[in-house]
Amino acid sequence: MITLYTLNQSRSQRIAWLLEELGVAYKAVIFERDSQTKLAPEDLKQIHPLGKAPIIMDDDTGELTTIAESGAIVEYLIDRYGQGKLKPAINTADYTDYLQWIHYAEGSLAFALIANMYAGDKFSAFCQSQVGLQLGYVEQHLAEQAKSGNAWFVGNTLTGADILMSFPLQAALAHLPKDQFPHIHRFVEQVENHSSYLKANDKIGKIELEKLGQ
Repeated sequence: MITLYTLNQSRSQRIAWLLEELGVAYKAVIFERDSQTKLAPEDLKQIHPLGKAPIIMDDDTGELTTIAESGAIVEYLIDRYGQGKLKPAINTADYTDYLQWIHYAEGSLAFALIANMYAGDKFSAFCQSQVGLQLGYVEQHLAEQAKSGNAWFVGNTLTGADILMSFPLQAALAHLPKDQFPHIHRFVEQVENHSSYLKANDKIGKIELEKLGQ
């Protein structure tokens, strides 16, 4: 049994989605954000010193394994429980692309979005330009994938890259007009209608990023 420690309205949604897609039994422990600060409660630091979600605990090995960081959790779960699913075969071009998008989601893309969210007037223009750069890069990739008949980030099969890319793109689109970045919008709609994603919603609640930003 895996325990998922999750924070409402957070990137933890992706881990619940992954567990549902893998068919792995898990228990979700849901923490609520502070209604004023929107931050995680101090109680979460009892699970991990950083007090951030998601965190998983896995006792399947006979030892209790605790893992933080979304990217590490996704790679761990797919490697341990995927049985060949949700990632391309190693030593292929698709695997190289998969690794890039796995790390890009929580690296370049998430950093640009967070920097823009908290930028003061002095850096606002620069941060907005960086968000435009990153989203333009993603939009172009998805457009190229669509031309090749591929619905996801790597080939035409759901992978861990799509799961990690979902949250930052949902967060970005929550504050952008529908007519911008049509391929990103298509991807997000595809995610939010995916059967295992909907099962995750039933278990830990539906993500509503517009409300989080208010």
